[in-house]
Amino acid sequence: LLYTIKFESMVMDINENNELQPLQCEGMTELNRNVFDLNVPCRAIQIPSQNCSEVMKKLKHGIKKFSQLQHKPKMVLPDEGGGSKKIILIDDNQNISDLGDYKELKVDIMLTYKNWSASQILRAILPSSTCDTDIVSSFEIIGHIAHLNLKDCHSKYKHIIGQVILDKNPSLKTVVNKVNSIHAKFRYFDMEVLAGEDNLITTAIEHKIKFEMDFSKVYWNSRLSNEHKRVADSIPPGSVVLDMFCGIGPFALPLAKKHCYVHANDLNPESFKYLERNIKLNKISSEYIKAYNKDGRDFLINFAEQMDYIIMNLPASASEFLDVFKGLYLDRKCDFKSPIVYCYHFASIEDPVKLSTRAISEILDCPITPEEVHLVRKTSPNVWMTCIKFIIPSSVLFCENDNKRLKLDNSPAT
Repeated sequence: LLYTIKFESMVMDINENNELQPLQCEGMTELNRNVFDLNVPCRAIQIPSQNCSEVMKKLKHGIKKFSQLQHKPKMVLPDEGGGSKKIILIDDNQNISDLGDYKELKVDIMLTYKNWSASQILRAILPSSTCDTDIVSSFEIIGHIAHLNLKDCHSKYKHIIGQVILDKNPSLKTVVNKVNSIHAKFRYFDMEVLAGEDNLITTAIEHKIKFEMDFSKVYWNSRLSNEHKRVADSIPPGSVVLDMFCGIGPFALPLAKKHCYVHANDLNPESFKYLERNIKLNKISSEYIKAYNKDGRDFLINFAEQMDYIIMNLPASASEFLDVFKGLYLDRKCDFKSPIVYCYHFASIEDPVKLSTRAISEILDCPITPEEVHLVRKTSPNVWMTCIKFIIPSSVLFCENDNKRLKLDNSPAT
């Protein structure tokens, strides 16, 4: 026996919140769908078929609903005795006399694996000590792929978790799990397929733009969809935008579609390949976007045109590239204006705004005054991803401060 079924009730199992639930089968590591069959006794009334519409109107809220089930059984059933009668399932609190002079019955309804939600199935399978069913509601969907980030305590059950998620989401074909931290150089995760097809080439649609990718070789995070839109909406058409770490184009493509002049760069050759492919896929004119496959530092140093906006979406290390702005305009003959930067950063939950601003100021050797600070999302219980929008001080671009370090506020964060 590979798992234990708890036989508190062979007929019906109700939890402490008075919710119907499948029988517990803790320790199951190979999915047995038959275990989740459950016989539920229900109240019902037998009525003539021609009275069905009239009775249903009287019932209103008195019909049996099974609201907690993903797929609900039929509430109106044919009578086994013939076609002249119907069986209607009714709520336990419904007064039958309000409906007419009808016969009350007890009817057994068989619930199967199909009826239960993924969350209900996994709560029944995972040991209570490690039962974290948030994985069901928090996984990321990229085209036909579900991306999980399982904890070590789930490793024994990872394949059954993958299969349940696949079963309960018909649009999905593949379930994967991240197996290590992000690749330091090219920003992608190693993946293992838990269930379904071993096919990680997919297409995601974000704000009406298609993004084709090999999810195992590029960085993509659907949870940043609103952030991509927020930034793209904030930059006016006609602006010259440098996207230093563009990935496959979630900032660059919507900006180019609104007729900004976008220079999109990524060091990862796979990201560069799919960026070029997505430009063609979305029929974006080369007048508005140019793709580069360079180191971010070299890309910025060798860019000789006016820049209006710079996007630095590499929160783990974007601030480390900020020193390239020191003296960037010193030898340039044109009178360029200072660009506006969107710099992403990871900071402690204690005071993410102050800590992010201080980190940027220290690298620039110059205190900055952000035009806007946006808390993008919590990446862990103690870490915020922030976006600091600021104008690069001219004293940095032209080295007017002679690299003299200005005094920063080193008071502790509160």
